[in-house]
Amino acid sequence: MKYSLPARLIHWVMAAGFIFMWGCGYTMTTLVEEDSALEEILFGLHISVGVTLLALLALRIAVRLDRSPPPLPDAIPRIERIGSHIGHGALYLLPALVIGLGWAEVDVGGHQVQWFGVPIAKVFPTVEALEGLTETLHRWLAYTFLGMAVVHIAAVVKHRWIDHHDILHRMI
Repeated sequence: MKYSLPARLIHWVMAAGFIFMWGCGYTMTTLVEEDSALEEILFGLHISVGVTLLALLALRIAVRLDRSPPPLPDAIPRIERIGSHIGHGALYLLPALVIGLGWAEVDVGGHQVQWFGVPIAKVFPTVEALEGLTETLHRWLAYTFLGMAVVHIAAVVKHRWIDHHDILHRMI
């Protein structure tokens, strides 16, 4: 039994989007000269893709509420089932927090979130004193989310090639 087609498509588009976001975020904050034209382009892309991922996350939650995921194989132990539910919950919560904090960072810093050049209404008030805090929280939760994604992939690899529970087929 597989996840529904919409769930599978959204999953893989979001996976690609977050891989881009981690690479873009690292590049623009570490490898690119501050206040350069390239940094500005990367920030614009990072914000725009983040807004897109937020919309996809909302859609993904709606699909999940509408269509139950396939059951795990019976051979998977109870403790791993619990870990799976906690991990999947984190894979919904962490992106929401990371994107929300990124949006807050832009808004509290007195800037405007734009989606590929289209201005979006402010969600958070301008409080420039909070910009550093939101930036730090955004960065560390993004790393936490990356770590959770690595654990997710490691679990799939373990189940597929060590335990021989082919759970990967449910999402392809």
